[in-house]
Amino acid sequence: MFNLEQSIAEWRRQMLTAGIKTPVPLEELEIHLREEIERQMESGLSEQKAFAIAAGKIGQTNLLKQEFQKIQPADKMQRQKQAAKILSVLIFGFYSLVITCLLLKNDLAFNERLSGFASVATLLLSLYIVWRILPRFFPVIPGKAAQSAIGVIGGVSGMGWMFAFACFILPRCDFTQGQLLAAVLWALVPMMLLPATAFMVIDKSESQQPATSP
Repeated sequence: MFNLEQSIAEWRRQMLTAGIKTPVPLEELEIHLREEIERQMESGLSEQKAFAIAAGKIGQTNLLKQEFQKIQPADKMQRQKQAAKILSVLIFGFYSLVITCLLLKNDLAFNERLSGFASVATLLLSLYIVWRILPRFFPVIPGKAAQSAIGVIGGVSGMGWMFAFACFILPRCDFTQGQLLAAVLWALVPMMLLPATAFMVIDKSESQQPATSP
């Protein structure tokens, strides 16, 4: 005698055997399967026939496996990018908190403290612009090699700027402690913005590459 739940359980095992092991897509497929079974039964079919038709409409296991193999790497990359963005927000949030505490606790002149807070505000505003507004104007860089070069240039330029600042600018200036702190905070702005901009160029290029490929 046909048992619908046992058939669905067997169908799930076939999906797992075929390599569709990601829990969320498999659950979504089962939801679609059950909905289709209900539609077929409402039209007067038995559970067995409704199940057979619904399973056929969902697709063959080997075809589903091929589709999930295509989708899963893209999903994994998207999750990695999202995690990187969240981590960046946490890092810059922590940076802002530490610098704020440093500026408030140190015995600084008003203009020195104001300059320090202005540097933090400028950095955060600039990062927001780079992440939310400027990407629409960024070019799409084709090819992994060119994208990797952009990333290297962004990282090296940021560190290069900080090295030049520390070696060639600071030694020529007679700063007070407060002025030195403000100067370093302002120097950190381009050091962080350059790699962030490069990252967003790469992110846009990777996300739009399939659409722009011939």
